[in-house]
Amino acid sequence: MTHPDAKTIYQAVSAIGLTRAQVRRLLPDWWDPALEKERGGAAELAMHVSRRLSVELQPLLSGQIVPKGAMASVAYKHSVNIEASSLSAASFIASSLAQAVLAALPIPYVPLPPNPGELRALAMRDRAGQFGFSALLDLCWAHGIPVIPLPHLPVGVRKMDGAALQLGGRPAIVIAKKKSSRAWLSFILAHEIGHIALGHLRPGSSIIDVSLQETSTYATELSTDGQEAEADSFALQTLGGDEVTAHVTKWPVLAAPVDIAVLARGAAGAVGIEAGHFVLRYAFLTKRWPTALTALNFLSEDLDPEGALLQQLRSHLDLSRVADDLQDLVSQITGWDGAN
Repeated sequence: MTHPDAKTIYQAVSAIGLTRAQVRRLLPDWWDPALEKERGGAAELAMHVSRRLSVELQPLLSGQIVPKGAMASVAYKHSVNIEASSLSAASFIASSLAQAVLAALPIPYVPLPPNPGELRALAMRDRAGQFGFSALLDLCWAHGIPVIPLPHLPVGVRKMDGAALQLGGRPAIVIAKKKSSRAWLSFILAHEIGHIALGHLRPGSSIIDVSLQETSTYATELSTDGQEAEADSFALQTLGGDEVTAHVTKWPVLAAPVDIAVLARGAAGAVGIEAGHFVLRYAFLTKRWPTALTALNFLSEDLDPEGALLQQLRSHLDLSRVADDLQDLVSQITGWDGAN
């Protein structure tokens, strides 16, 4: 019988875009590379790698990558000018995180309505104020859909913007996009909710939204992918749809950033949708993205979505319920350790 060696394992994992240094960054804090040279050390290495990357253990021992969990079936979306393969490493890590969190989550999964208006009404049923990022987050967690932040992947690992995954009949959402705007991440979150609510996922599958950039987000007519067009439309309708557009089309085309922010706050009060969404819709309609993104900086209520993501994760997940060998991975990648 041929015993596995660490070199074979690292070479196998390099096929999904991870270097030896990046793999070691994912291993338990106590792992010492010297262990890889000891009898049984390579097998233990393979076990940890398998758990952290959603790959089958036995094939990995012989140098093969066989995806499991939500990586068994993956669709990469919105990948214009970006090689989907460059997101493989982040996707495998996200799948493992989702599996670890779902296995520890006591909240039962309750499906969301596929109608955007019904979903918005459900989110606002027991709360006051304007509909937006916090309402979407609360709704997901209340329905047993974890929304997992992905801010701290190993250096050099390219992130997706967002992803929807399904394991054992339960969905999860990953938000990896780094934006200081709640409105921007609200669109990504609503888009991923759309994939789930509209039945785009099957057990053991993932939809990885590679790049929801300014040139494609809010532009459903640019998509030739039916599911992406449906998810984009779902997100837009959830975030106010035609009512938001009707307000924005009345604004001066060449308004200054501070004036855009003032107009957005006024419209938000009238419609009940957070001001940032009006700014982003204005950007799409006028193509004045730099001006609009500057306008977002005048909206203090639109700041710190990443803090909100982590706060919700910590509020709903008991880290001690996560499998012992994956607690450090969840803590490290989500930024749990750095939370107050």
